[in-house]
Amino acid sequence: MLLNKATLAVIMAVTLNGCSQFQAQVNSQLDGIERVEAKKVAPGAIGIAYEKFELDNGLTVIIHEDNSDPLVHVDVTYHVGSAREELGKSGFAHLFEHMMFQGSKHVADEQHVKMVTEAGGRFNATTNTDRTNYYQTVPSNQLEKMLWLEADRMGFFAQGITQEKFAIQRAAVKNERMMRYDNVPYGQALEKVHQTLYDYGHPYSWLPIGYMSDLNRASASDLKAFFKRWYGPNNATLTIGGAVNSEDVLPLVKKYFGSIPKGESVKRAAKQPTSLTESRFVSYQDNVSLPMLRKVYPTVYLGHQDEAALDAIGYLVGQGQSSLLYRKLVNTQQAVAAFASHWCLELACKMTFGALPHPAKGKTLSQLNEEITQLVDNYIQDELSQKDIDLYIAKKESEIVRALQSVKGKVSMLAEFETFHNDPSYLQQQLNRIKRLTVSDIKRVYNQHLEGKPQVVLSIVPKGQKELITQPDNFTPTFFQPSSEKVTEQEVTLPQISDEFDRSEVPKAAAAKPIQLPALWQAQTDNGIDILGTEDFETPTTTLLLQIPAGRLYDQENKNGVALLTTQMLEEATMKHSSSELAQKLAENGAEISFELKAEYIEVTVSTLSKNLLPTLNILSEKLLQPKFSKADFVKVKSNIAEVSRLERSNASFLADGMLSKIMYQDGNYRSAWLPSLEELNRIELEDIKGHYKALVRPQGSKLSIVSNISQGDIVAAINNTLEQWNGRVNLTLEQPKPAELNSEVVYLVHKEDAPQVEVRVAGHAAKEDLSGVHFKSKIMNFAFSGGFNSRLNQNLREDKGYTYGIGGRFKGYGDAGQFIISSGVEATHVAAALQELQKELERISKSGLSRDELEFTRNSIAQRDALKYETPAAKLRFFAMMHKHNVDANITKRRAEIIKSVSKKELNLLAKKYLSAEQMTYVVVGDATSLTPQLESSGFTVKQVSL
Repeated sequence: MLLNKATLAVIMAVTLNGCSQFQAQVNSQLDGIERVEAKKVAPGAIGIAYEKFELDNGLTVIIHEDNSDPLVHVDVTYHVGSAREELGKSGFAHLFEHMMFQGSKHVADEQHVKMVTEAGGRFNATTNTDRTNYYQTVPSNQLEKMLWLEADRMGFFAQGITQEKFAIQRAAVKNERMMRYDNVPYGQALEKVHQTLYDYGHPYSWLPIGYMSDLNRASASDLKAFFKRWYGPNNATLTIGGAVNSEDVLPLVKKYFGSIPKGESVKRAAKQPTSLTESRFVSYQDNVSLPMLRKVYPTVYLGHQDEAALDAIGYLVGQGQSSLLYRKLVNTQQAVAAFASHWCLELACKMTFGALPHPAKGKTLSQLNEEITQLVDNYIQDELSQKDIDLYIAKKESEIVRALQSVKGKVSMLAEFETFHNDPSYLQQQLNRIKRLTVSDIKRVYNQHLEGKPQVVLSIVPKGQKELITQPDNFTPTFFQPSSEKVTEQEVTLPQISDEFDRSEVPKAAAAKPIQLPALWQAQTDNGIDILGTEDFETPTTTLLLQIPAGRLYDQENKNGVALLTTQMLEEATMKHSSSELAQKLAENGAEISFELKAEYIEVTVSTLSKNLLPTLNILSEKLLQPKFSKADFVKVKSNIAEVSRLERSNASFLADGMLSKIMYQDGNYRSAWLPSLEELNRIELEDIKGHYKALVRPQGSKLSIVSNISQGDIVAAINNTLEQWNGRVNLTLEQPKPAELNSEVVYLVHKEDAPQVEVRVAGHAAKEDLSGVHFKSKIMNFAFSGGFNSRLNQNLREDKGYTYGIGGRFKGYGDAGQFIISSGVEATHVAAALQELQKELERISKSGLSRDELEFTRNSIAQRDALKYETPAAKLRFFAMMHKHNVDANITKRRAEIIKSVSKKELNLLAKKYLSAEQMTYVVVGDATSLTPQLESSGFTVKQVSL
């Protein structure tokens, strides 16, 4: 996706002249590389320093030096997305996102992913309407290998395109489409909007996922031609950031990329903002419990001078608890959810308002449509104040600072803005526009682009309830109709590349740079909260994670959902302020406080600019110590959760996970789904919430993790001063789980009508969670079996068979229980075959164990990941939380590293035999029972239909 508006104003860089002496050195040593510019950041300024170069073949190279962690992030962004595709040939750009991981001339099939993984790295790729990017984050000593890999697929990928590879990845795309669009509630909404908002032939009238009918008609020659047209170096930006410098990087870039010939000339596409002459009403029926309304207006394009004001309207109207639609619709229970956003793509932008009506008030979509229009108009014309806009500006500026916390984030920004604006520091203009916003700007833009303007109105209604649509459909999109004439395939001539070195030779990694673990400090607050913290000076921010042992496993007997409702109520009004007022106070301070329920904890995450720590802690104190727990808030929260629960029970993944828990345990909270049923909710009263809060939301027994540029003494003092009135000890203990005996001869089938994709779960009991014992070693054992892209399961069911978009297994543990769970979405016609393959793989791993090569691959992959573990405040907090939970010191990292290095193949294979036997598993399938039952039974499975 394009950068979201949370990062749309990130760089305030101060330009300084580059060093002429260095320029001469570059010119003398690296002919064919032009230094375009250098940007530095003055002390105290916010920004991203970088150097920009261009090769003779047109490749743009951007280098950002950040030595805070021994890692490097490499991003190659091609200025091609679905908007560059032709009518009738949709989905090509996204298909290449898949295919370009399948090997190239000098990189064998599946080896790209394996090499990145074995280097201890993370990787992925994304495609949107306007660009495709490929990226990997690795320890910095692995940089040369990453450049070699990226250069090989830029220069030598097309030679390896075959019809067989195409067919396999087309199947993966088909499964991805089913998983993301066709088999989730409201999943087709975005596609319907684009088909309606943009006329036939507009580059945005189809989505990057494309149409399977188009891909089914395509050939390998079509793909080669598309690659040759768009994937040349002159249509790409290579961005490298981390513990690197240009003197070391540029020779490598020239070596691997310099000889790749320039591709066909690529011009920037003309902006194509759309317009409507009248409103278009469209609808469709979905397997949902609530209708949904979406109102979509065409606006401007990326970089337009009105973009910032439109973004502000989207935020103020429909994002967060202080927004207009939340206050007027959600708080009043006219809507279960309401939202707004302005989303810009390179060629055109759109404003979306939407809501799901709450059954409690019985609003129709038509009434909601009119009410949203009136609410927005009244707010912009009569109620909007400069204070509102200043709050928006403060929030955006705080997001700017947070966006600079990872090398990946900074590299991604540099690449995006170079690609779309030919200026990596473009966001300075965006930030300036945001900071200059006034009430008159907002009103002018609203009147010009939104007020009274034609729009797309999309109604999504439950199946069989067509009468609920806003208005009868008055628009039908046009689709490409292929010619019946047979198309003669054109031979594609690919450029020849000659080098003075052997590209088939894999570069050796340089010596690994030492990993500096964060220096930890420990403390305890006056009221008994245990603290682990570290000082971090990369950004002037403070991030806290408070874990209160009051999660859903602590629910009272027959009161499943109490912890969830308590967590949600802590987000509502206090004795002093409403939830909207608190949200406004947080925005004033550029801060965020969120409450999230986990199995064992209520987790409270606090993020703020350090200069605003005290007022933010005061808000946290008010939320924790003075919740209002009003009857009105309770009714609202309970009602909203009931509707979400009803909605989730049409979600195949929720049904699969919930049924799995029910089968694996005999009784108690381990057996319950994370969302209570309507029957369970009806048993919960406000007094239950107050009781859970009083008994469990206490400081003693809670754990606090801190990452901040504020010193230990100052931050502990601030916490003591603001939370001194919070006292008490947790006085409940977790119930002991009661595992059920599993029947491996039965497939438990949950019916989901007409599901094109089936959710599959295969699971067994395993060891409880630990950091260096059986659970940890089981995770090591599983890595090569089902723990990564190159695992046995994924290679079999995705890469070889094409049954799924992806499949993986994991060992999951609590304090007193553990499971091994395999999860996947599988194409409905292949479910029985997929289960049979799973059984074969389980039988093979449990009997024969890992191979020596798999063990070596696992050791290399896991051992080198530490460089990536502690980069961001969020990553550090998770590391501290893990230490807290298991009461270990920082030496745990050394102990785990030694286990990875020394654990024997024999020990791991004994664990495989113990935990991965097919006979010890249970099987859960969610899909259409009408077609699945005969398919499964004819393959020898015993089917038992069940419901959650």
